Amino acid sequence: MGRRVIAGRYRTIRELGRGGMGVVWLAEDQVIGRRVALKELRTTETERVLSEARTAGRLNSPNVVAIHDVITDNGVTYIVMELVEAPTLTDLMARRTFTEDEVAAIGLQTLNALEAAHAAGIVHRDVKPSNIMVAADGTVKLTDFGIARVMDDPGLTATGGIMGSPGYMAPELFAGQPPSPASDLWALGATMFHAIEGHSPFQRETTAATMHAIMYEEPVIRRARGPLATVIMGLLHQNPAQRLTAAQMRAQLGSPSERTVVIEPVTTYVTPQPTRDDFEEPKRRRTGLIASAAIAAVAVIGLVTFLVVRPSDQPVTPAAQQGAAATTTTTTSPSETTSSSSAAPSSSSSAPSSQASTPKSTPQAQQPAPKPKRKTVALARWNDGKWYFTASPLVSRPPQFTALDGPAGWLAETQEPGTRPLFACKNSSGSGDYFTSTEPDCEGNPKHGLLGYIFIHKPAEGEVTQLFRCARDQMGRHFDALDAACEGEVNEFPLGWVLTGP
Repeated sequence: MGRRVIAGRYRTIRELGRGGMGVVWLAEDQVIGRRVALKELRTTETERVLSEARTAGRLNSPNVVAIHDVITDNGVTYIVMELVEAPTLTDLMARRTFTEDEVAAIGLQTLNALEAAHAAGIVHRDVKPSNIMVAADGTVKLTDFGIARVMDDPGLTATGGIMGSPGYMAPELFAGQPPSPASDLWALGATMFHAIEGHSPFQRETTAATMHAIMYEEPVIRRARGPLATVIMGLLHQNPAQRLTAAQMRAQLGSPSERTVVIEPVTTYVTPQPTRDDFEEPKRRRTGLIASAAIAAVAVIGLVTFLVVRPSDQPVTPAAQQGAAATTTTTTSPSETTSSSSAAPSSSSSAPSSQASTPKSTPQAQQPAPKPKRKTVALARWNDGKWYFTASPLVSRPPQFTALDGPAGWLAETQEPGTRPLFACKNSSGSGDYFTSTEPDCEGNPKHGLLGYIFIHKPAEGEVTQLFRCARDQMGRHFDALDAACEGEVNEFPLGWVLTGP
């Protein structure tokens, strides 16, 4: 289509993109002189689209692409939308990878849009990377409510078939259940997984294989830690009743203002850094500043001690400097201070040579290199309504365990001094339950996999707690708990120490 005027008002300029629902044009509103996005719909359900567009037009959220008008010209329906000149998340993922903070910010802003839609009684039904636009300043816009439906519409599933993108559709939709806010949140979880991992969690070569993956497989998240990983996996819970809610997601990730980031197009991979809860950040900064000030003070005292107490050119070790500093601050008498002051003029000519030798013995040159940051894996406890299973990203979770009970601490990802392996084991009695063990032979039971490495003794650094193995009955049915009271059951013994943050 060349340049033309639609409905006597909108002059098309060029094509911006196209998809299954139609073509999007860059157009100019000749009445008020602004540029808009004009979506030409390829559908015979004109009345339905008009109704949905009018409903979506009521949404008032900075994270929703605004709808200005809906028109029909020569039998073709057009939606006039806010022009957002920004790449989609799909475009950005093809050029770069994202940090955890960036994915959290994108997820929270998309959640804003979904909450506005759900409050208006609308389910989006097609949340995916290509429908999320990300501006350079980090602002996110959710677009394409073209297949959205009002939640109380009796014809919600009456048109036949499944509408949406299979790789981002919730499993209950394939079972014939109607779309809901929970299914939108599943799609958001799949989108966030894609953004952090670099690939779709369920997309396969065929639609049938994709549907099978959604219904029966659990993706493994590797590039995220802490709250982000918990949120993504909570959104991808197969049971919509157990799925993370919008409020729970927001509580885990914080408010959008705390997650504002600038999305810069880069081509190099930035390794995601493990994060604790956001409220820990100010405390770490204060601790770091205090520690830096203390180190600087010790260095200054050591240098003064070297010049006053040890004026010779003999090397001074850091330990000797600390001892001398303590002596100087506690035993120097007024007479010694006066003597040193009176001698200063006669010794001023030798001061430069003494000072010149000082850098040879600075404690800074003898400090060891900083210790590499430990890599960790998250533990989470799941249940199937009867038994428990403690999972980590290093092992597959049996499909019957669908209800997330909550976090169970963090293990070291690789073995280090003071740790030992922690295994997931299956009870050989045939009862269907699993338990964890530090014994390589799983105490004579089948081994399911290595969860990670638990600390034998309480680590000197980091916040930690003990993980206990508990017994439910005399049949050897076990579960893990961070509570020494074992939730009212029998405490068998502590398995070891786990971190309470990555």
